[in-house]
Amino acid sequence: MHIGKWKITIKDFVWFGICLVLVVCFLIGLILYNSTCAFDILSGASTAVSIVLSLVAILYSMIEGANSTQVNQETKSQLSNIDKKLETVTNKLADLKTKKQNIRDAVPILYSALQEIEKTSTSGGDAINKQIKQNLENLKNYIDEDIDD
Repeated sequence: MHIGKWKITIKDFVWFGICLVLVVCFLIGLILYNSTCAFDILSGASTAVSIVLSLVAILYSMIEGANSTQVNQETKSQLSNIDKKLETVTNKLADLKTKKQNIRDAVPILYSALQEIEKTSTSGGDAINKQIKQNLENLKNYIDEDIDD
């Protein structure tokens, strides 16, 4: 709801109601100042209001505690999923490092075998396809230039 340039919300109405109740209690206190039984009535009413407010506070904290527990369970579940994914990625990375090392070890052996085959070939080096030879040389150059280790 808008009044002029101000926007009034439900929270504003609640605070207005609380202030109104306090003003009414103050006015009742002024009117019944000299009455002896008014003090007993006001005391009983304030005790009843205190009990109701404490029950509201207890219920509110129980509801918020339940919501907090639910949020904590969801967070634990998400963290567990992240942990599983991280473990999977770590295992894949370890496998990748192992395979990379195997390739790193195998390429020089293959390259030296290629050179031996070319030396022993009687047909003048046509025993190995030029495309295969070029791919193997490119792989060897890549492995030799790899500096991340």
